[in-house]
Amino acid sequence: MADLTETTESAAPSTYCLPQTLVRGGYDNLMIDHNMIIPAVDHSKRGDIYVGARLKSDPEALWLLNGITWRPIESTEDLSNAQYQGYDQLPLVVPVSVFYSPFDASALVGDVEIWIGYGLRSATGSAADSYHEMTSNERYELLWQALPPPYIPTSGVSSPYAILCLETSSVEKRVLMVTTTNEGNNVTAEEQ
Repeated sequence: MADLTETTESAAPSTYCLPQTLVRGGYDNLMIDHNMIIPAVDHSKRGDIYVGARLKSDPEALWLLNGITWRPIESTEDLSNAQYQGYDQLPLVVPVSVFYSPFDASALVGDVEIWIGYGLRSATGSAADSYHEMTSNERYELLWQALPPPYIPTSGVSSPYAILCLETSSVEKRVLMVTTTNEGNNVTAEEQ
């Protein structure tokens, strides 16, 4: 496998806009994507992004999204690898997929909340350290909640509908080149 990169340049800057939070589907096939903006004061610092879920019916229980897996957090030991994503240098915008494939949240309507935040850590710090740094500095916010009828999933976004606009004069397109060969029943990828 090898990447093919195509760059398109523009003589003048162009503006590209996208929703900050995109909620798709119904409660039975929910997908949520969010673009988290990191404040300028924390750009390029080491940190971790956290995505959490809580139930109003059980507010003491917490689940954190680790990549694509939801993990129950019952003690500090459970925080060792519970961040959504870690960064050596926090970027300006962090794209977050809360559900990578359609999720059936219909049994959780009126109960579940999704929270998002980030914590800073030292070069020798742990995910538990950055989680506690996030909570002590209140660097988290309610992202979405499953409101009961007559509301629909898009009604659950906690902040006003926001559009993010980025200005650029070049676009880089990276294409992953994969070829497959059949050897018996095996399919293998070859580098181009």
